[in-house]
Amino acid sequence: MTTDATDETGRFRVVTADGVEEGRTATGLFARRVFDAGQGLFESSFQFVLKNRLPPGEKNMRHVHEDVEKVYYFLEGRGEVSCGPWSRGVEGGDFLFFPANIEHEIENTGDVDMVFIVVAARTLGDARGLEGSDVI
Repeated sequence: MTTDATDETGRFRVVTADGVEEGRTATGLFARRVFDAGQGLFESSFQFVLKNRLPPGEKNMRHVHEDVEKVYYFLEGRGEVSCGPWSRGVEGGDFLFFPANIEHEIENTGDVDMVFIVVAARTLGDARGLEGSDVI
């Protein structure tokens, strides 16, 4: 088992996700905020890295991040992801990209917890949302 470790400068950090307190988010997920921009580690537009869990039969509240785009990596479980007018099934081993400024939600349609990693970054300019997508 890995233990948390930081170099003498605090810039290189290894964190055991299970050692980070799990809390319930406003949108209904159980999340461990492993890294956060407020910790002073990032020199880029990264905002946070989460390890999320969604119990069977639950879904998070549909929501939007106006200036944050996210990449998800699903470790376990399966579910349905909605992003704007689109929906797709996902399962362990899948990657997903959520563009900024488009409403989205995740539903666990399986019989075990969905576990997934989220990496988020601020957009570098105005988020396009559904602009130019033939969706009105």
